[in-house]
Amino acid sequence: MSVKVGWDITHQEFTITDYYYFSILQREAEKAGIEIDEVNDWESLNKYDVIVFNYPEIPFTENEVKDVERWVWKDGKKVILAGYYKNEDRIADTCNTLARAFGMELNPDEVTDEVNNHNGDKYFLVTSKIRRYNKNEKNEVNVEKIVLACTASIKPIMPDTKIVVRAEDTAKSNMGFYTLLIAEQIAPPSGGYFCLAGTCVFWDNYSITLYDNLNFSLNLLRHVPPSKGTKLTIGP
Repeated sequence: MSVKVGWDITHQEFTITDYYYFSILQREAEKAGIEIDEVNDWESLNKYDVIVFNYPEIPFTENEVKDVERWVWKDGKKVILAGYYKNEDRIADTCNTLARAFGMELNPDEVTDEVNNHNGDKYFLVTSKIRRYNKNEKNEVNVEKIVLACTASIKPIMPDTKIVVRAEDTAKSNMGFYTLLIAEQIAPPSGGYFCLAGTCVFWDNYSITLYDNLNFSLNLLRHVPPSKGTKLTIGP
């Protein structure tokens, strides 16, 4: 089944059509049956299965937050919000205008790892602690390690936050936070998801060629929305 992704640019995000940064993601997604459209009209986002906010620079309004909540909780969409480290450009503050509605916050910190990293660079964390999106559409494990560069950590503020990726035990936050790097809230009634990532560059043209970042990115973008009329229940 093909998946349609709406890559938002209404909040001045990095554009998916920027060839220098995202041509590999766009090309490989298309090969995998994932269609990514750049969207500059907020009202058009709800026609997509997956909606991506990759480094938004404009805060979300109260009405926009309500829209996103409806897309996830009622319409069964997957929404992915990706930030960056150190609250540069107030990115944590901006992301949190949306993320708080889903029970989590992007911390204004930086996470480094002196031991598990790429090429000796402590800002390029390498981790095998991947709890979700480590399997392909055939349910085969195809993600063992990924690199997350220049990442902040995530603070859960509600108990139902799911760990997607955390750093190895050797990683440290400069503010002493637990090193949760990608987290998610699931909406069982609709089949929707809200996913928050501490960095927006795990799928750029540099990182996506390293380790299993490409497979992880494609797994993350895949989403099969529930069929209309399907009633989903919580638990058995």
